[in-house]
Formats: sequence, structure tokens, C-alpha cells
Amino acid sequence: MASPSGSNTTIEQTDWHTMEVEQVAQALGTSLDKGLTAAEASSRIQQHGYNELSSNNGPAWIKILLRQLLDAMNWIFVGLGAVSYAFADYATGTMLVFIAVLNLYLSFSQEYAAEQTLAALRNLSSPEAKVLREGRELTIPSREIVPGDILLIQEGDSVAADARLFTISNLEMDEALLTGESVPVSKQLIVLEKPDEPLGDRVNMAYSSTVVSKGRGVAIVTATGMFTEIGKVATKLDNAGSNNDTTRLQKSLNKMYFGLLGAAVVCVIIVLASVKFHANYDIGMYAMTAALSVLPAGLTTVMTVTLVLGGQQMAKQKALVRKLKVLETLGSVTNIFSDKTGTLTMARMVVVRFWTPSQGYFYVTPNGLAPQGDVYRTDGIKDDGEEMSSGNRVDKTDLPEDSDTVTIEIVSDEKHGVDEKQQEEGRKEEEESAQSDDWIPTGAPTEVALQVFAHKFDLGKPQLTNQGWSLLAEYQFDSTIKRMSTLCFHRPTGDLYVFSKGAAERILPLCNNIKDEDEIHQRVDMLASKGLRVIALAVRKLEISQVMDESLSQDQIIKQFPRDDIERDLEFLGLTGIYDPPRAESRRAVEEAHEAGIAVHMLTGDHENTARAIAREINILDDDNMNDRTLVMSGTQFDALTDEQVDALERLPLVVARCSPDTKVKMIQASARRGNISAMTGDGVNDSPSLRIADVGISMGKNGSDVAKQASDIILTDDNFATIIRAVSEGRRIYQNMQRFLLYYWIILAGLCFVILVALAFRDPAGGSIAPMSTLQMVLVYVAVTPPAADLSVQSAPPTIMKEPPRPPKESIFNPEILLDLGVYSIALTAICLIAFVVPLYVLSDGVGVGAQDCDTHYQAAFCEPFYRARGSMLITLLFASIIVMVNVRSYRQVEWNLAGLKKTVRSKTLIGTFIFDIVTLVLFLYIPKAAIDGFSMLGGTWEWGLAIGLDLVFIAFSEAYKALKRRYLKSNRT
Repeated sequence: MASPSGSNTTIEQTDWHTMEVEQVAQALGTSLDKGLTAAEASSRIQQHGYNELSSNNGPAWIKILLRQLLDAMNWIFVGLGAVSYAFADYATGTMLVFIAVLNLYLSFSQEYAAEQTLAALRNLSSPEAKVLREGRELTIPSREIVPGDILLIQEGDSVAADARLFTISNLEMDEALLTGESVPVSKQLIVLEKPDEPLGDRVNMAYSSTVVSKGRGVAIVTATGMFTEIGKVATKLDNAGSNNDTTRLQKSLNKMYFGLLGAAVVCVIIVLASVKFHANYDIGMYAMTAALSVLPAGLTTVMTVTLVLGGQQMAKQKALVRKLKVLETLGSVTNIFSDKTGTLTMARMVVVRFWTPSQGYFYVTPNGLAPQGDVYRTDGIKDDGEEMSSGNRVDKTDLPEDSDTVTIEIVSDEKHGVDEKQQEEGRKEEEESAQSDDWIPTGAPTEVALQVFAHKFDLGKPQLTNQGWSLLAEYQFDSTIKRMSTLCFHRPTGDLYVFSKGAAERILPLCNNIKDEDEIHQRVDMLASKGLRVIALAVRKLEISQVMDESLSQDQIIKQFPRDDIERDLEFLGLTGIYDPPRAESRRAVEEAHEAGIAVHMLTGDHENTARAIAREINILDDDNMNDRTLVMSGTQFDALTDEQVDALERLPLVVARCSPDTKVKMIQASARRGNISAMTGDGVNDSPSLRIADVGISMGKNGSDVAKQASDIILTDDNFATIIRAVSEGRRIYQNMQRFLLYYWIILAGLCFVILVALAFRDPAGGSIAPMSTLQMVLVYVAVTPPAADLSVQSAPPTIMKEPPRPPKESIFNPEILLDLGVYSIALTAICLIAFVVPLYVLSDGVGVGAQDCDTHYQAAFCEPFYRARGSMLITLLFASIIVMVNVRSYRQVEWNLAGLKKTVRSKTLIGTFIFDIVTLVLFLYIPKAAIDGFSMLGGTWEWGLAIGLDLVFIAFSEAYKALKRRYLKSNRT
């Protein structure tokens, strides 16, 4: 057998839809009757590679690692560590390098774990496919399919590769993931003329990851892996990268890091300038201490841990975070652009309403595909809650005769519904949970909805078969006449029935019992106005002159009973309303979004009436704006507007129906021009561009395409809109906690920096500067303040977090109140630390101060002890004050040093552990001479403990007085 002509590039550039089938087979070197040989298939795997999506940017772990290496603060610490090694300060250098490596590891491990989970999700899609090889039908892993394979597809299959169809039987494909078209495409065996024919119009092709919704077919595989249409989109996304991978907080922090680096350089220069740049070892270490005093060594670690823990918390709430840094962006989301099907709705077509001429309207509670649901007789069509509260619940086992016939009519088609095995599993699950919706549909969604409706009345196929009903023939749905019929036989009575269903305008003219056709059309319009797909039902009892022979084939029966003869003189039974109902939690989730100041927009491929009805039902729209043409548009209308016209709209449309991928991109761009922070949901390949450019791209884990998942920042493993709202709440909590622990760090760092710079005024006998802290003391401070900062990062969200509006997109993480707190607390901290240093220094030296030069390198007990004890006194005061600062910033204005606050503090294992750690390390490092003198360059004292405790109590009193003034004089918008 000949090999396919050309390489992957040649195959990719061939317009297969413009070629005759024989030409395609010849070009790909395959046999339409036998397919490829095993040897040829193996050879083509070597030539074309496996049929799977991959990235051309190298292994995933390398890309994740490179992304973490962009963190500026890690490089600053590595640089300072190198400087410490140059000064032979190995303890400090090792600590700084360790912090940088720890930050890198934590970020990498979380994001890599997310990618591993994504890979597991990817492996769930189309694992096997049926092909014809050497004349035999085989089931093989889809990754082993090669160009030239003869692919066999049938209803329910996910197509494993791009292929040219050459045999079809009533074949319809759901190509929504690729084209965005929500209506299945009917395939045809024709040759198209235009090489640039849109994908959605290439009716002789089947594309990878699309789904067979009806019929079956046989096709020649034309492209696999990254050369499929889906693979091309993945390649473009890989090559394009992302221009918004860096979040606003990251950008702010990177600026802050470089600003701090600049401040560190300034501090070093000031220290060196104070001695006219005549530096020795002690001055060099003083300069290093000054530099470290403004660099938050533990900040990046706490930031990373915060995001990692946030990502883990999100995973528990069914949201897989692929990029940790996007968590803080979630907290500032102002607009959510959501798909409808499967996200806001259940992605399950169900019958929710029916109407009969004699009994009126009925409402059926939706429960997905699970065959449970109550029935209510209602006066008209109302919202779901009103239907149940104002309607009368009816006994499903004692329905009127016409309602009973409706259910028999619906179930008369045996080719659709839920798999019998799954029904048995479902019954077992029903005993455990009546709300279970793990049933697997087989067949067209509309037919499945009707079957589930019948099962809710215990009139499914098994029950009807037991009652003596049997299906003799099916007259398939024809798009030209918009109806289908079945011929059924009832053995106990020997009667033959025709059941017909279809569009009302095609069923009603065939009925002979209609008194007021206009009234029925009004009912149809009322149901349609609620976004329902309306199906009319009718029945006819045939008069037969002889006993029915059930052994006849369907073709023989259809020949005996022609369609035109039986589809007349029908008796009209009623109307059913079918739609994809909103998830039970969607309405509440939308209301929570509105309470949080977040606008929710629905972008859908459905028709405008359906979109409008769903949007009203879940409160995206209300009675006042239901008919506002600027808030409800079709995709065509929105696309026709220029950017200037869109920007001139008072509000962006809340509902866009029949929208294309370009519509979604245009909407995200319009939102960005307004300064909004946008979250975008999507599941199809066609959604990938909008997912990539949105501030937060959210894809669907269950029904989403691999490409959409790769383009997104977050994956919803339950495909549920309510999960997005939980994610926003978590994002806000994380951001607020970041503000708190950043404030905490800045207060400590600013206080240290001020102390060290003010201490330049103190001199040794030779006129040299004396550092109030050694570098190892500084490292100990970093270690001691990190756990309280971490505790701040995991504070629970206040109850009102989703009652507040989103923070302004351009607001700095350091808002005016935070800057005020920073100034006040850091000055107070500086004051008590200086007092704790100066008092022992001059009291113990009888007013002399430092009695010798170079005390750090040449300790002399008689002259250096007061200086070393002053350092110890200040360290005690600072470590205890750091705990006080942490308690203070738990809230901006609320009292924390009262009984309730003390109980909260005592319950914090982190704070108690930190306090014990501080006491133990102080005792060890202050009173073990070798560690105290040779290591930390300090000594423990006696009465200095009382001084430190007294100063810290003054600090507490000052803090509460300051908060009291804020509560009195500042606007009450913070807690």
C-alpha cells in the first residue's frame, strides 16, 4: 500500500473538502474497503506522531519553572546572599538563598500539581475509537489513529481526528466546541468548491472532539494531533503566549520590590557616607543590616504560601487554579461574562411544562435526567417558585385520561432515552439520593427529555411493555414536514395507534378535534415566550380489518401503512414545553454577584427568546430591563456596532444571543476599555481567544475542550456558575489578607529602617557608626515575624465580604488608610525600639555609650557589654512588639485588645507558638555566651525584660487610642 504523499505540512495544507473521496483515498494511500495494514499504521505513527495535543514550547514543568524564575524578589535575595558570602557571613547568606529556593519550590509545586490534574482531565476525552484495519473492525486508543485510517463513528461518539466522510446514515454532528454553533450540523456527501469554506459549512468533514449527535458514518482520517483544526488553535495559543500572565498585584509588587532594592541601596550609601566611605568589616555589616532592614525576606514566602493555600481551598470548592497569581485578580472582578449551557443551566433538556385543552397548564419540577419530579396544576405560566407555591400538586398515578395518553405518546419512540443499565444504577442511587443526576443520555436531547418526562410518571418503556404496548414502526423526523410518528400496537385490546409529535404549525392542520386553533397558537406563543421549545402531540386510533401480524418487518409495515395515510384525522392531545433549566443555585449565585457589585453577562449561542427567558429566571434581567434593546442583543447586532458605538452605550449588554467567538472577544475588549476587571467562562475551542485575553479565564472541567482548559487560568471541575462566585469570594479574602500581612511586614521593616538610620547618630570612641542590630539578629527577626504574617494570610473572610463592591481596578494595594496605619505604627515602633536600645546603652555605661571600637569583631567585656545588652533589650522589645502589630492589623478599626480579641489571640496556635519560639530563642541566644557573643553579637540582661514589657504595654495602649480616633474621625467603610 502506498504511503500518503508528502509530510504533515503537505497534509495540513490540503483542502480535503474540495476533493472527491477517491482522490482523498489515493492521496492518503488507503483502501476504503480494508483500511490500513498494521505495519503501515505503525510506520505512520513514526512519521506523523501520536494523535494527541501537545505543546511545542517544551515540557510543561520547564515552562512552569521559568515562570517562577521571573519573581524579582527571589533574585534580590540570591544577590544579597552572594554579598553575605563575600563578607564571610555564611549564616545570613545561606538563610537568604534558602528563602529564595523555598519560594521557588512552593510556587512550582502547586502550579505543577494543577497541570498534572489538567493532564488527568485531558486523558478522559475520547480514549478509544473504532477503525477499519486489514478489513477488520478494531477498537484502538485514539492516540494511535493515523492519517489514512478508516474511522467508524456513531451516535454518542467523540470524533478522534479530522476526517473526510464517505458513508453516512442520517448523520448529525454537534460542532459547538469548535464553531460555537449550538444546533447540530447535518452532514452530506458532496464536494465543496470553495477552499476557504468556513468550518461550520464543511458538511462533508468530521472534526476532532466534535460529537455525533445522531446517525452514523465512515470517514478517512485526514489529520491528527496538532494538525487537526483543534490542534491548529492550540498551536496559535502556544505561539502567541499570553500578554496578561502578570497580574496587577504582581506588577505592583515587582515595582515595590525594585523600589525596596533602591531604598536598600540608599540605606547602604547613607551608612557608608556617615563614615565618609572609610569602611571596615563592622561598617560593611552595618550596611548589610541597613539593606536587609528594608527588604522583606519572608514576604515572598508568605505570599506564595497564601496563594498555595488559596489554590488548595479553591480545589476543595471545585475550582482548579492553574496560575496561582490569578487568585488575587479574582478579588477585583467587576464583570463576569458567562456561557449559558452547562454553567448557568444544567445542560440537560427536560420537559418542565405541558398543556392539555381539557386540564390546562401543568408544571413539572426539573431534576436533570433523574426520573423524579413533582407535577403541579397551575392557572398559567409563572416563575418556577410561583408555580410550586401557587399551583396544586397532583397525583401522578391518577392523571386525567388525556394527560395519561400524553405520556404514552411521548415514550412511543424506543430509540432514545437512558441506558437500561444506567437506569438500574440510577434506581440504586435514587435510594441514596433523590437528587442524583448521574444518568447517561442516549439519543437526541429533545427525545431524551420526552423519555425522562414519561419515566417521571412511571410510564417508561418497561412499564408500557408490561401493559402490552409494542412499537411496530417509526416514521422518522423529516425537517421538511417538522414531525415524526410511531405506529404502536396494544395487544390486550388489539388496537393500533399512531402517535405523532412535532411543530405545532405542522401538527394542528392534521387534527380533527380542534375547536379554536388561534387559542392553541396563543398557548404555543406563551410557552415559547418563556424560552421553551414547544412540541405538539396528537394520536389516532386506526381501524384495521384484520389481526395485526407483529412478525412483519418495519419496512413491510410502513409499506402497508404509508405515512400520508396514517398522519391525518389526528386527535390533538396537547403541548409540551422543553428547555435546559437553570441550575438550582444559579439564581442565588447571580443575586450574590449583584450584592457584591459584580455585573453578570450571559453570552450564548441560543436564540434570543430562550436567552432572555433564562436571564430573567436567574435574575440577570428584571422586569424593568427585559425589553431594553441595548441590554439584550443578538451577536449580529453587537458585532455591527463600532468600538465607538459600544463605548457610547451606558452599559454593556447583559445578554447577547447567537454570539460567535469574535463577539466574545469584542465584549472582553470593550469591558477592558471601560477599566473593568473581567472573568470569562467558556468550554469550546472557539472560546479560547476570549479566555486568553480576559483578566480571569475560566474553563469547564467536565464538558470543556482541552484547548479551552489550556487557555484558562481556572478550571471548574463541576461546570457550575455558583463556583465562580465562591472563587470571587475566596479571591477577595486572599486580597484583603494580603493587604494585612503586607501592612504588617511594612510596619516592622519601616520601624527597623528608621531605628538603624537614627542609630547612625551613635558613635564609638573612634567616631565609627554602631549598628543597633547585627545581621544575624536581623535574620532572626525575619524568622520570628514570618509565622504571624502567615497567620494573617489565612484569616477567615468577614461575613460582609460579598456585600461590598469590588475594589477600584486602579486602586493601589496600599490605600490611604493603610499608608496612614503604616506611618503611625512604624513611628511608634521606632520610638519604643530606640528607647529599649538607648536606655540600657547609657545607663549601663554611666552615660558613656559604646566604650570601644570594633565591638562586633573584637568583643571587650568591660567596654562592649552595655552595647551588647542594649541590642538584646531592643530585640526583646521588637519581637514582642511584632506580635502586637500582628494583632493590631487583624482589623483596621475594631478593638483587638479586649476580652474577645484576647480569646481570639489565645486560640491562634500560630501566635502562641510564635510567642513560645520567641521566648525560647531569646533565652538561648541571649544567655549562652558562645551563641550570644560570637553569633548574634548581643547579651541578655535582667531589668531590661521589665523595660521591654513596659514599652510594649505602652505600644498596646497607643494602638487602641489610635484606632479609637480613627473610628471617630474617619469614614466608616472599614472594620
